Amino acid sequence: MYNRRGGIYKNGGDGIGSYFLTLLTASVCGAVCTLLAWGGFEKYVKYIASLICIVLLISPLKSISIPDFSKEAEKAIPDTEAAVPSLYSLSSTAAEKNAEEYLKSIIFEKFGINAVYADIRIDWDKQEPTIEQIVIALEKSDMHFAEATKAHLSQMLGNGVTVVEG
Repeated sequence: MYNRRGGIYKNGGDGIGSYFLTLLTASVCGAVCTLLAWGGFEKYVKYIASLICIVLLISPLKSISIPDFSKEAEKAIPDTEAAVPSLYSLSSTAAEKNAEEYLKSIIFEKFGINAVYADIRIDWDKQEPTIEQIVIALEKSDMHFAEATKAHLSQMLGNGVTVVEG
């Protein structure tokens, strides 16, 4: 019988036959020890023999190279820590775009005018996001609503509202 390296298995070698021989020997030794045990020691001898058999059954698993699996997993799975900031920036950008659209809709509902653009800057580094600045651009013909728009948005969202001609 030949092993993977092309050599012949020897007694006590690393082949599958020696594995089963060791398992058989441990089982027979456990059975003999159980027969020879007296008094209340039978359950302890059975317990120890069972542990030896379990260890022998699991022992081939030590030959599996875990680093090989982890290297393959690193290649297959993208770096999640690097992905989190990009997801965070994407979600913050999307939230700012939604807020800008919401500001435009507030201005239209309150005053019946369309804002040329709305820009909102939110500080995401704090525990709670904080609005730093809001810039609203109105048409030249709608600039007479500038102060009312600024007052309404400041009342709703706090200071930092600027209305410009766009």
